[in-house]
Amino acid sequence: MFADTQCFVFDFDGTLAIPNIDFGLMRRQVDALVRRYGVDPDRFKGLYILEMIDRVVEQLGDPSGIRARGFYHEAHASIVALETACARTGGMLPGAVEVLQTLRRQRFKVGVVTRNSDCAVRTICAAIDSLCDIFLPREAVRFVKPHPEHLERALEHLRVPAQQTVMIGDGPIDIAAGKAVGLKTVAVLSGGSRREALEAACPDLILNSVVDLLPYLQGNGR
Repeated sequence: MFADTQCFVFDFDGTLAIPNIDFGLMRRQVDALVRRYGVDPDRFKGLYILEMIDRVVEQLGDPSGIRARGFYHEAHASIVALETACARTGGMLPGAVEVLQTLRRQRFKVGVVTRNSDCAVRTICAAIDSLCDIFLPREAVRFVKPHPEHLERALEHLRVPAQQTVMIGDGPIDIAAGKAVGLKTVAVLSGGSRREALEAACPDLILNSVVDLLPYLQGNGR
C-alpha cells in the first residue's frame, strides 16, 4: 500500500490531538443562536455544525445581507471561543509529534488538514508549522472536508499526485474526503469512532493510532 507513497495528509483532532471538543455544547450554543435569528434549528439536524451555519446563512439571505453576515460572524465566534477553551486543556496524542518528525526526516511530504480553527490548533500545538509542509485549518479554504477543495488545496501546495498520497483520519468524514480526490486512506481508532463506522467508510487500512503507521514504513524512507 505504501510502496509508492510520497505524502501523508493528516486530520488533527482525534488523529494527532486529543479529541476533547464538546460538540454537544457547541451544537446547543449554535442552535440557540439560530433560534434567536428566527430559524428552526431542527430543520438542519442531519448536518454537521459548519454546514448547518452555511445553510442558515442561505435562509437569512436578504438584499443587504446584514442579518446573514451578523449570524455568520456570531456563530463562528461562538465556535472558535469554545474550540479555544477546549484546546487549553487538550494536547497532542502520545507519539503524534514523533510520527510527524519521523516522516519529515524520511523525506515524506506532510500535510495537516482540519475543520478546526487556526487559533485552537495553535493553542494545542504552537509548533504545527514546523511539523508539516502545509497546514490548512478551516479558515484557509472556502469549503472544508469532506468537500474536495480542502484536500485539493493541500495537494496543490505539496505538488504530489493524489495516487501517491495517503489521507489519515479518525472519522468517516476523513475517509470520504480522501476517497473523493483519489487518495489512499487510513482510519485510526484514537478519535473514538467505532470500528464498525470506520469499516463502513471502507478505508484501505485501520490502525489503533498514527504511531502504528511507522512499522509499515520501515525501509521506505525517501
